Formats: sequence, structure tokens, C-alpha cells
Amino acid sequence: MTRFGRPLAIAGVLLLALPAAAAAQSVQPFSLQGAVALWPATDPNPTFDPKTRLGLEAQLRYTVSRFSLGVGVAAQFPENKLGKARAEAFVEPRVVVATGNGVALYAAGRVGAGRLICTVECTGVKINVTYGGGAGVLLRLNRRLTADLGAQYLRVLKWSSSGYAMLRAGLGVGL
Repeated sequence: MTRFGRPLAIAGVLLLALPAAAAAQSVQPFSLQGAVALWPATDPNPTFDPKTRLGLEAQLRYTVSRFSLGVGVAAQFPENKLGKARAEAFVEPRVVVATGNGVALYAAGRVGAGRLICTVECTGVKINVTYGGGAGVLLRLNRRLTADLGAQYLRVLKWSSSGYAMLRAGLGVGL
């Protein structure tokens, strides 16, 4: 198991063992979420563009009690000197770990595939697989609207020394 594999597996088992009394993330089973995200590079890998980028993401989420599954797309802008933006399709499962007074704390994972912004060394690679996880806070604004503030750390599967963070602020609308 990797250096982080065992702690992540233990955390997953503990999260699944939480009582089912945790409140739902959304009253509606389906929701759309849009967010503005900041993508700073965190590892000194000269292959990838080290600039902090601003981006957008959109997700369709399906929620059952404290579990939620999102499918979405993300893009980073502005384009780099090579004229290529980063775009990714992803799957993001979440579990609410604590709730109270319209606020919910969640843990999330993410697996995605897409194009990275990189220097000449990795321009031949069309699709890169990314994976990671993080946490966030959901703030219920009313019956249909939820604010989402979250952060994740993501790695690129092919390059072990490449990683980046994602900080997002978004709004979810129950359908």
C-alpha cells in the first residue's frame, strides 16, 4: 500500500461507520452545482505549468442521505503560453461527516481524466488521470440553495512528483 493508502482506507472505514442520523446534503435527490476554483500547483515538477490558475467547474449531483455522487467538468483559465487550457471530466463522491444548524462538513474523493497545462515534455500526452481527496463545508441557504466551500489535493497518476490543490467556492441548486 502507498504511504497514504493505509490512512485513507482507515478513514474511509471510519466514515462509513458513522451513524446514519447525519442530515442529508440536499433535500432534493438531484442538484446542479457551479463553482469558481483556484488551482495552485503544490509540487515542484518542471514538467507542469507551476502557475496558480483560476477556473470553473460544474457538477450534477445525486444525493441519498449523507452520501452524494457528483459527475462534472472543470476548466482552468487563462490559457498558458502554449495556448492550451486544462480541462477535466471527473467523478466526485462525498460523505457528510458532521451536521448542525444548516451547516454540514463533508469529506470528498475525486477521480478525473483530462488535459493538463504542461511544458513541451508532456504535450504528447493527450489524457492524464488524476485522483485525490479533500473536505469542505456546505451551508444551507434555503430549501433549494446550498453554498459549498471546499479544498482538495490532487495527484497526476503518471507523474508521481506532480500534484496540485483545488480551492473552490460554489452554489448548489436542488432540482
